[in-house]
Amino acid sequence: MQYKGIKVNVITGFLGSGKTTLIKQLLEQVPEGERWAVLVNEFGEVGIDGELLKVGDIAIKQVPGGCLCCVSSAAFSVGLNELIKTAKPDRILIEPTGIGHPHQIVEQLCSKPYYGVLEVCGTICLMDVRNLSDPRYLGQPAFFDQIDDADILIASKADLYSSDDELRFLQFAKQFEPAKSVIALSEHGRFDQSWLDVARAQQHSHHDHDHDHDHDHDHDHDHDHDHDHDHDVVTSQPSAGVMCYQKRDLDMASIGWVADSNWFITSERFEQFLAYLSEASNFWRFKGIIRVDDQFEQINMTQTEMQRRATDEVLTSRFECIFSITDGYEKHLNVLHKILF
Repeated sequence: MQYKGIKVNVITGFLGSGKTTLIKQLLEQVPEGERWAVLVNEFGEVGIDGELLKVGDIAIKQVPGGCLCCVSSAAFSVGLNELIKTAKPDRILIEPTGIGHPHQIVEQLCSKPYYGVLEVCGTICLMDVRNLSDPRYLGQPAFFDQIDDADILIASKADLYSSDDELRFLQFAKQFEPAKSVIALSEHGRFDQSWLDVARAQQHSHHDHDHDHDHDHDHDHDHDHDHDHDHDVVTSQPSAGVMCYQKRDLDMASIGWVADSNWFITSERFEQFLAYLSEASNFWRFKGIIRVDDQFEQINMTQTEMQRRATDEVLTSRFECIFSITDGYEKHLNVLHKILF
């Protein structure tokens, strides 16, 4: 067999948990003589993380338009197969969408076509422990599915936690069956690379939430995976040199924009844009690279925090918002376009 024994890790975590930071750290420490690759399966149509993860000559494949409850269409397998054949990697890191359910991705990696080709190692889940106090996260089945399915559970952003947060995480993490192989707190994306070789557990308790999640929501995870995968994607051109991509699936929607190098937003309008998002009750995340005045900025924002830094690595703006679908969704789109354009 031409391709065999390629180690694979699925790295999950809900929106804003720090997956991109962790993967970038890992890619900067690839062992000498090894070739690694990354497959990013994003919910939206724009493809943000592939741009943010570029490190040296690491092969990165983006599969946009991911389904939230399963592996959609043949795009995932096509992207994975292409990465295997072109990059010939020793290890592949797979980053599913932060609002998806990862179990079917792992099942596909373990399926017959990949016998001998892939060695599926432990699944990693990053979580922000502070979200255990947020009803919005506690009402999201994917938040717990990702944690359930993990062999390695990492409390990211530990530098921001109180001692009570740390204790709550350790108590929460120890209640799972089978027990997690690794339970750890991490600051600034730090990760012991030896954890990547932790074995994948044979059976996880996904969908069987008998353990105490410290919340009262009764969420049913038995999704019907036979639903139509022709998800509602709408494209438009709100301004010269700008394309807008809207995608809806289940109860989530993404609005993404790709703009050429001539487009920019003034700093005053951008502050209005960020302020509007921070007040929107059904807003989840804003992420991407955007030209503000004459400087490109890399942004990652949730309702509770924002990371923002200047970058000179790109020539075009590419950014995306994720909302819960509510009656106010169309209003959000109209207001955002008025501010942006």
